Amino acid sequence: MDEYMGIVKLFAGNFAPRGWMFCDGRILSIAQNSALFSLLGTTYGGDGITTFALPNLIGRMALGAGNMSSNKSYPLGIIAGTEQNTLLQQNMPSMAGGFQLKVANANSTVSAPAANTAIAITGNQVGRDFTAIPSFVQTDPDTAINAKSITYTGQNLPVNNMPPYLGLNYIICVSGIYPSRD
Repeated sequence: MDEYMGIVKLFAGNFAPRGWMFCDGRILSIAQNSALFSLLGTTYGGDGITTFALPNLIGRMALGAGNMSSNKSYPLGIIAGTEQNTLLQQNMPSMAGGFQLKVANANSTVSAPAANTAIAITGNQVGRDFTAIPSFVQTDPDTAINAKSITYTGQNLPVNNMPPYLGLNYIICVSGIYPSRD
């Protein structure tokens, strides 16, 4: 079966069939592969004088090139993304306003809590049993929680960013029918 030169396919084998090569980014000679070079150019690498490169899809997924309706553009040959990301404090939701709580006069004699202040739950103690009584005030908060009471912890470990995957080989047709441009 003849294929168009430059077609990329997934292949479950551990070898590239005759007329195909792995999409592994290898550098090829323009002189020995002039027809394929006329299709790929230096989109995937090479100097464009004596060499050009095949696409490298090892550890990458293919993405349709072009412009999206959201004005995002994915040019042919763009390489982006990472396998792992480390979330930084800058990635976390902003807490610029801090935390606020309502201090009721019946529970506190100060308007600003100290670092070792705890928020108590009201209720009734009968012997060893404690029956909590929901207590909250449905008004706007008026007191900021002391910054020393809040800690941000973490270990700066990278987060795996890869969706479920299955290893297959991408191959590209290097010897086939030259595609017409009509």
